[in-house]
Amino acid sequence: MRIFRFSMVVRIVLLVTALAAITSCAKLTLAWTDLKPDGIVASPPVLGAFMGQSEITSAAQWQVTRVPALRAAFEREVYGDMPDDYDVAVLSRTMLDNDAFGGQLIEYKLQATVVFGEVVNRTNPFYMDVVLPKGVEQPPIILMETFCPRWDTIPHSAVTRVDGLNSCMSGGIGETVMSYVFGRYIATPPIEMILRHGYGVATTFPSEFVADNKEEGLKTLEALSVGRDGARWGAIGAWAWGFSAMVDVLENDPATAASSVISWGHSRYGKSALVAAAFDERIDAVIAHQSGTGGASLNREKKGETVAAITKTYPHWFASSYAHMAGREQKMDVDQHQLLALVAPRPVLLGNARRDVWSDPNGAFRAAQGADPAYELLGVSGLSQTRLDEWVPSAELAFWLRPGTHGVVKEDWPAFLEFLDAHFD
Repeated sequence: MRIFRFSMVVRIVLLVTALAAITSCAKLTLAWTDLKPDGIVASPPVLGAFMGQSEITSAAQWQVTRVPALRAAFEREVYGDMPDDYDVAVLSRTMLDNDAFGGQLIEYKLQATVVFGEVVNRTNPFYMDVVLPKGVEQPPIILMETFCPRWDTIPHSAVTRVDGLNSCMSGGIGETVMSYVFGRYIATPPIEMILRHGYGVATTFPSEFVADNKEEGLKTLEALSVGRDGARWGAIGAWAWGFSAMVDVLENDPATAASSVISWGHSRYGKSALVAAAFDERIDAVIAHQSGTGGASLNREKKGETVAAITKTYPHWFASSYAHMAGREQKMDVDQHQLLALVAPRPVLLGNARRDVWSDPNGAFRAAQGADPAYELLGVSGLSQTRLDEWVPSAELAFWLRPGTHGVVKEDWPAFLEFLDAHFD
């Protein structure tokens, strides 16, 4: 009886601590998202008249006229200007362990030069760690940006630590609460499982080049893009560029030059994973898990997190023009179904949880419905689901909905790998 009472006390303490740990990136509610599309239809139609352009009727029209126009509109209204040019220098490449997790662990030290008009700046040096499965030539590689430093994502003693960046998984009550709230895979993916499926993992920690911090993040973003004023890039766009920097390094390394690459991200980094693929056609697929507002979910008539809420809490994530559209989303030239359409015809998985109403799964599903015509125009089937709780991993636009709340839990990675196996086996 005493053991039972002690266990209950521990659970209550953990629950209270967990609830306190929920920040504005996720809100725990008693609501459940509808399993059928519920709300306005995504507009404007993805192939319809747009910014003075006539309706799109061919794949050539889409690529030549609509894609550049949509990218420009997203830069102007949501993410800020992306660099006009950039270069990534590999300062060092080190084999850290030839038998890590049953694969090979390689670390790159990088520094990038970014160009905005006449302004040329360098980022701080940052690292990328890569684990490759043995016996697989040019394996597909999952590119990851996560909440936690690289040494949490790839928990190996040889991974270089950076001063001033604290581990999320340092043991004790903090690690227990982190896993209790956000799931067992929130910081560390199941690397051995991923390698067994024949995929590699490459990871950077975005805060090494643009901090996820209002003051420091804005200072860095403004310094890198001097003169862009309201269109200076936001951290979501900068982190999206980080995926492209990873691709640059991998495609110039003989061990990975012919590898397919998949941008993967959860929550804020799910937003960046989508933006990366929308602006960089070298990315072969996307897994955007619970990407929410500014990611896969529609801006208009939102459920859950609003444009006003996200831009107030995270002013460094987006261009200031996005905040100015709060309450006037109907007047925006673009909405998020058009971001998904920019990835077509490449495979996209949108991961969601039924009680994560804050990230608006229903809005993400309706965005996928709105993007579907672009997939069909480009010769693939796109979205084949009619409900949120159907699961078709072989679809080019796949939608995953599990029970529970915001996080990366034990059910998620098997679903992610099922999707990847359907497209890359």
